[in-house]
Amino acid sequence: MGLIFLFIFPQVLGIAGFAGQLSLVIAFFLVILALLALIKERNKPLPLVSIALIIGIAYIAVFKMIDWGARAHLYLNKAHYEAMAKKIVEAEDDSERKRICGEECWLLSSDPNRIAFHYVHGFLNWHDIVYDPSGGVVGAKTFDEKKRLNLYFIDAEHLAGDWYICHFGD
Repeated sequence: MGLIFLFIFPQVLGIAGFAGQLSLVIAFFLVILALLALIKERNKPLPLVSIALIIGIAYIAVFKMIDWGARAHLYLNKAHYEAMAKKIVEAEDDSERKRICGEECWLLSSDPNRIAFHYVHGFLNWHDIVYDPSGGVVGAKTFDEKKRLNLYFIDAEHLAGDWYICHFGD
């Protein structure tokens, strides 16, 4: 339950970017303990079920929570993000757009307007919720197309409407 809360409200603790790696470390130690129980206990099914559950939850934590959390986070903050995006799109120039964004977002590009709202940031990687009415972030497939979009851009997944979760990394 805590992991879900962490990804829906990543700004509360600021450690959501490290939750996947931390989950792997915890899962490793839990699997070791379950393997010891498997060796020592006569009741073999319980440790086997525990190992399967640990691996399943670790998989979800590493590969699915960013996407699922981003969907929930966008749902809860969509009105605010849409209002910000509208102000930014209607702004006169890039300096005004950057002033409107402040620390909450950054301009991925101004033609077409792509606005990245900070979501989950980890060590040498980050995931932002991006407003892109052109859909170009999911259209970038090759390495060169991705690097033309942004030097740090890795991949994007569609969330809803003109909203995407974009993955960036150094």
